[in-house]
Amino acid sequence: MNNKHLWKVVLLMLLALLLVACGGGDETPVVEEGPGTDEAVVEDDMAEPVTISLARFFGDCDDTTEGVIDVKQATSECEVVQILTNKFNAENEMGITVERLGGAEWGTYYDALNATFAGGDRPDVAVMHGSNLPDYASRDLLLPIGDRLAANGADTGDWTAPAQGAVSYDSVIYGVPFDLHANLFHVNVDIFKEAGLVDDAGKPILPSSRAEFMEQAQAIQDLGYTYLATDASQFPIGVRIMFTLVWQQGSDLVSPDGASANVNSPEAQEALDFMLEMFDKGYADPNANYDASQAAFLNGEAAILHNGTWAVDQYNREAEFEYMVMDFPTLYNEPATWANSHMWTVPRQDDESRYEASLAFVTFLNNHVNDWSIGTGHLAPRTSVLSSSEYEAAPQRANYANTANISRLVPAILNWQATEDILKEELESTWLTGKDPMQALNDANDRINDELSQ
Repeated sequence: MNNKHLWKVVLLMLLALLLVACGGGDETPVVEEGPGTDEAVVEDDMAEPVTISLARFFGDCDDTTEGVIDVKQATSECEVVQILTNKFNAENEMGITVERLGGAEWGTYYDALNATFAGGDRPDVAVMHGSNLPDYASRDLLLPIGDRLAANGADTGDWTAPAQGAVSYDSVIYGVPFDLHANLFHVNVDIFKEAGLVDDAGKPILPSSRAEFMEQAQAIQDLGYTYLATDASQFPIGVRIMFTLVWQQGSDLVSPDGASANVNSPEAQEALDFMLEMFDKGYADPNANYDASQAAFLNGEAAILHNGTWAVDQYNREAEFEYMVMDFPTLYNEPATWANSHMWTVPRQDDESRYEASLAFVTFLNNHVNDWSIGTGHLAPRTSVLSSSEYEAAPQRANYANTANISRLVPAILNWQATEDILKEELESTWLTGKDPMQALNDANDRINDELSQ
């Protein structure tokens, strides 16, 4: 057979194979019934690729996480959440790709998120604090996802009670809880030993009253150290201390129904007086911001740093002294400490076609809260994780396990951000500019009542 005839035979064979492969276009994709839905769902290997957008804070870490899917390599909040996103993108069999939107600074995050809602270009998934959820859920901007999560295999019954409360508004679930993050006492054990403030096992003895707090502070100041480092001028850390001290007295700064303020109560006056004594006597620096307070602690200049769960692993790695994290001490009658919650929400869309992809991603995150909590120090929102041997074996976790029991979430009220801003402004005015304390509390009370009435 000459070359010309050979090429004709090969061509005919290729055409025949092509016709067999195409099947004449008569066959249809195999489908199966999806769980908890009346609609047929295309099998994973037949799914169309889809890209969804993710709005989050936690910082930028693309240079350290590019291509990484092993969460154990993470050393920060940003790295944990970005590596989990990488892992989902690489391993999901539904052709879903999650792309992060800009805006990584949590201080400006909600302004940027509000702009996406106003502009009609909402993200498919958005991180949110429990304190901010009511503002969005009350305006029907978020998809109720409780039943949808169950259909995707998420065990919502494994969520802790605080987590259930944080993601719910009017008894409807609008989010997937990712953690409970609370304030703690980070302790330089070496300084406490030098001051003789440790028990027989060498564990720091924290104060159990206002008087003991001031006595310890003076003893440590006499040794040349600052007793308590805290951000008192940048982020609303002072507000968190205020809430904690008021709760420990059995009161609150906002009524249970969120209808009125209670900022000028006797308990609030006591709490503010406590803070002002602490600043006035030099036991804490009223001008310190977040970075300065953290640096003072890590440099060995402060006995205690008042900061959150998110810093535990960082300090455990970086501290050049004996470091121990402990529950916020009970200085009044009731154990309590400030807490909030991170969660994942699904904003409502005009085009609902990407909801399933969004739900698949948030379900994946729900199933990986152990990686988040072990990798960051935050308290897990699932009881099975809190009781797991892996969680209990993580550094320092046993030292603040009771924080999960004494944490109090900020009130789930509308206009929380405005309320917090007012509290921050009025409280800081007393130790930064010398405003009369009672006047500041009265002004805060009136201003917050105006916000709550809107």
